[in-house]
Amino acid sequence: MTTELDLRTSTLSPGAGRGVLPGLHSPFPLEMQVPAMLADDPFVRSFLASLDEVIAPAISVIDCFDAYLDPLIAPTDMVLYMGAWLLATIDDAWSEDSIRRDVAEAHLRSKWGGTEKGIRDRLLPHEVSALRIKESGSTITSTVPTDPASWPEAPAPTVSLTITPRDKGKQEVARVTRIAQSVVPAHLSLKVTVGR
Repeated sequence: MTTELDLRTSTLSPGAGRGVLPGLHSPFPLEMQVPAMLADDPFVRSFLASLDEVIAPAISVIDCFDAYLDPLIAPTDMVLYMGAWLLATIDDAWSEDSIRRDVAEAHLRSKWGGTEKGIRDRLLPHEVSALRIKESGSTITSTVPTDPASWPEAPAPTVSLTITPRDKGKQEVARVTRIAQSVVPAHLSLKVTVGR
């Protein structure tokens, strides 16, 4: 599973990064930390006030750190960063709400990775409107002992998905195939066909 969006070039939410916020006050003004003889100097007070303006966003980030770990309310660039941590499959065609939902649910999907439920939960209803899954797995039993050399050749393990994409076009099918490939076990070959 990979994160498709580049954190440095994401255009989901311009200006989402942290920086100087005009008017943000520091809860620990530096002017209160210096001796009284320095606090009376106008140059020192204005210099410390400018430092407070630079330090205040960092203090705000630290004070609100728990909110930065919640994908539903964290800044967009932090959500993308968490997606990389959780191996969420973030797609460049998604809206910001879809990315937040995907990152929030990534830990739930991880326990169903590679299973029919995991594939179904990942694709329905956000990527496709209908989905049929067929796998090649089977078991052959016999009550009579046989020579293993006489056993039939096992077919290559495959997963076949019949999908009805939400949007039409080859690009949409390729996009859904790319997402499906990330949730299908690595040892299985994937075959995607478009149904009616």
